[in-house]
Amino acid sequence: MTFDELYDKIASGELNRQEAQRHFTLDWIQTARNYIADVNRGSRINIPEVIYGEYKSASQSVEIARALLERHPRVLVSRSPHNREIAAHFEAEYVIEETPNLLMIGEAPPSRGAVLIISAGAADHPVLAECALTLRCIGVKTIVFEDRGIAHPTRVLDAVKTGIENDVAAVIVVAGMEGALAPFVASLVPLPVIGVPTSVGYGFRAKEAALTSMLASCAPNLTVVNIDGGLRAAVVAGLIAKNR
Repeated sequence: MTFDELYDKIASGELNRQEAQRHFTLDWIQTARNYIADVNRGSRINIPEVIYGEYKSASQSVEIARALLERHPRVLVSRSPHNREIAAHFEAEYVIEETPNLLMIGEAPPSRGAVLIISAGAADHPVLAECALTLRCIGVKTIVFEDRGIAHPTRVLDAVKTGIENDVAAVIVVAGMEGALAPFVASLVPLPVIGVPTSVGYGFRAKEAALTSMLASCAPNLTVVNIDGGLRAAVVAGLIAKNR
């Protein structure tokens, strides 16, 4: 479980001092003796375990997920080509949520804080969905606006207004092409903005243009993750929201 979940159990009296100490000790020993499953990562960095599934077989991802789920209420499987097979293995026991890039096994925790996610176009949906599901798994409310690219810039204003009204702690902007949406949004809000350039675009250096543009932006409250890095952006934004 994450640090927040452990703290809540201690604060509510569900775990006493001895039980909490036993939990930390056993988790450390489990990590030290098993190189596959780092079962106390959630306690250290306050996010659930994430399995990078792109180059793992379905059986490898299932084995690691099973080891983690023995001690934690949820796990994420990222970029696996075997989502359907993995989901089928666990769906009789756990709630499953699936996006093209991400699979969550287990129920999402209660929400603390909120993050606004804005995407430029429909082609950015897989990365936007990855951001939203990661934030739900971390335990952060998401306010999502899709298809708000600056080809019609007034579409962005409603999204920003709603985010401010809901007291979001950070904004994630998912955009391909030239990535102009990210600095535009950053110029409108007194918040940290995380740009996620996507591999969407036409012609010469198309898959790099959004990254280059966002990195070169003059908006000082904009920071940028790697191309299609939705999970990383969501983790950073989620920790900002939870620590606010």
